[in-house]
Amino acid sequence: MKILIAEYAVATGLLGTFQVEGRAMLSILAGSFVRLGHDVIYPTAGPAIGAGRGVVLGGRSDDDFGKFLAVTQADAGLVIAPDELLPGFLKTLEEGGTTNLGSSPKAARLAADKLACTRRLEAEGVPVVEIAGPNDDGPFVLKPRFGCGSERMELVDELPEDLDDDGRIATKYHEGEPLSVSLIASADRVLALTVNKQLVSVEAGFEYWGGIVPYHTEREEEILKAAGMAARALGLSGYAGIDLVVGDLPRIVDVNPRPTTSIVGISKVMREELADLILRARFATLPEGVTVEGVCEFRKGELELQGNGPSSGR
Repeated sequence: MKILIAEYAVATGLLGTFQVEGRAMLSILAGSFVRLGHDVIYPTAGPAIGAGRGVVLGGRSDDDFGKFLAVTQADAGLVIAPDELLPGFLKTLEEGGTTNLGSSPKAARLAADKLACTRRLEAEGVPVVEIAGPNDDGPFVLKPRFGCGSERMELVDELPEDLDDDGRIATKYHEGEPLSVSLIASADRVLALTVNKQLVSVEAGFEYWGGIVPYHTEREEEILKAAGMAARALGLSGYAGIDLVVGDLPRIVDVNPRPTTSIVGISKVMREELADLILRARFATLPEGVTVEGVCEFRKGELELQGNGPSSGR
């Protein structure tokens, strides 16, 4: 099949950590599809990734990215983009006649709205970090209602008066381990790949700087249960990442309806091909489980070093 993998940061020439992480994810996914014998194409602002065929965009705007999705005739496609932009791009991809290998625009839109997403999960009985009210005691976590990563997140003792005008929401702060679950969802199954440790600095404004994949914990069963409940409640499809804080309960913090940086570690420790699982979620049946061997610990800084991948215990 002809597979389109459209990663926003690489395609539009974003600099900094977005480009570094985006290029790593794109390279891993493209390589996996190529190893299965598929023809892979990807939009780029210039950089090549060593797998598949790059198509240089004529411009670097959202419109240029969207136009490429609309006119590129591929059998199936995967889009990786900022959460607030992803629903529109997925809609464009589908309207262009390419089979979407990820979540639907509707599911991606719900996941991108952190307020609506939290309320939906709460209504479905999924443990979450609760939206803070005016009578709640601090500390609180402030974060954008729409956005991805740890941008503009901060820990505060009191709620600011201009919170709504600032485009942010406030949640209660829960002590616990910052973990994530990487999974692949189909219409009838949620296949957990790994539980991951997120290396996050709260003092630096919830800065994410790496991960440990997989992360072994005695609470894995309840963590996977919470993540599976969240995926089903939101109707996710394909690859997704569920962020949690694990304290008194495994509480959902954020839902990423797309590939996440944890695939850097997963590609090192999982025997199965990511591409095969993603395709099976859409066109066939997912397996009961996957085989994970060893542990991979990586830092974002390592991804910037050409030829120096993360260390692996495999």
